[in-house]
Amino acid sequence: MSDIVVPGFKSSELIDALNRAFENFTPEEKAKLIKQVNGVFQFVIKNDEGKEEIFTVDVKKEGKVTRGKGSAKADAILSLKDNDFVDLATGKLNGQKAYMSGKLKIKGQIMLAMKLDNVFKSINPTAKL
Repeated sequence: MSDIVVPGFKSSELIDALNRAFENFTPEEKAKLIKQVNGVFQFVIKNDEGKEEIFTVDVKKEGKVTRGKGSAKADAILSLKDNDFVDLATGKLNGQKAYMSGKLKIKGQIMLAMKLDNVFKSINPTAKL
């Protein structure tokens, strides 16, 4: 089990899968995704027990995922519940609808968050934002 997976956070398993996808990319695939997205995302996720975890997805320099705030400054900070993250990452929840309904809160570059579908497609080719 990696240090990204956190008991009680289903989202952490998807974030870990994203990290494994990044690790398995060829340097060319990673460079292409970084060029497409060019951003650092910080996810603030709250589970059903009210506990909070932070994960940083760097798709600007390194193409990697860290638990916690990470070393890179976040371009977009996304706050949402654990189950909503899972639905978003698996394509069951539309990002715009989540944002409009208040399930997803975004600080920073909102337009950058629209590029998240490219990131989620790394683990789930059918994911839509």
